[in-house]
Amino acid sequence: MSSYSSAFFSALCFFLCLGLVSPAKGVCGEPVAKPQSLLWKVSGKGIKTSYLFGTFHLVPKEEFVMPGKVKQKMMKSETVVFEVDLDSPELTRGLSKAMRMNKSIESLMTPQDYSLLSQFVHDTLEKNMDQFRFIKPGFLGQLLLYPKLLGYAPESYDLELLNLAKKWHKNISVLETPQEQIALFDQSTLETQATQLLNNVKQFDRQRHLMRKMLDLYQQEDLEGLYSLIASQRGPEDSQELLLDERNKKWLTPLLRQMQETRSFVAVGAAHLPGDTGLIELLRQQGYKVEPVL
Repeated sequence: MSSYSSAFFSALCFFLCLGLVSPAKGVCGEPVAKPQSLLWKVSGKGIKTSYLFGTFHLVPKEEFVMPGKVKQKMMKSETVVFEVDLDSPELTRGLSKAMRMNKSIESLMTPQDYSLLSQFVHDTLEKNMDQFRFIKPGFLGQLLLYPKLLGYAPESYDLELLNLAKKWHKNISVLETPQEQIALFDQSTLETQATQLLNNVKQFDRQRHLMRKMLDLYQQEDLEGLYSLIASQRGPEDSQELLLDERNKKWLTPLLRQMQETRSFVAVGAAHLPGDTGLIELLRQQGYKVEPVL
């Protein structure tokens, strides 16, 4: 599996596997105008001035732009921190193994639903379902649907930042082991994954519209809007606590330790930054100043 595939698998479970097409629940509270930025400066007693940058893991190639302010702050930093080591052979091997299942995918759905899925794969994605029958539905959704939503040659902010970090000879640190990252993919049962995959197929046009809205909000650097949109699409089996909240809390201590040691540039998925349990608020609760870089 290529580095691109590693980034693809490690990054996108939040956007597709969690059922973006689930019925919207609405967002609590009235919207409050806040500064819009993807890049945030972190400063305070005991740490070296550092930066948080929210990534959108894959975007259409023609829309990919790395902001100059991001390059500037990253160049001045000593260490670049990522969610996971995208170059890890262990991650590649683990994902290749984790995506396989012993039963065939048609055993997880009715004959009618499997026929619908096969027809969609053939007509819309121009692929043959036979080659994907023993891939877990959660992985299959990412393999098949995400490239179709964004184009077949999307760009990755994470990989571009990793390449820049290597080019500029930065120290590279990660927040999760390959095992921790891989474990995220088995939080839902195969039956739940199959249901979500079928929902995504049946509402593919709505899925495309939601992805467009996400990209627009990201390009406007509207973290709060992006977070609210994601929150409004949670399904009945809400995995946000595991994929965002718990990970944010777990990351806080190693992030602060890293910031105490070196000027750090932290690049994580944009949804990890906003909200009451986001990294921005968690750092503020610890007494640090977190302000947008406009």
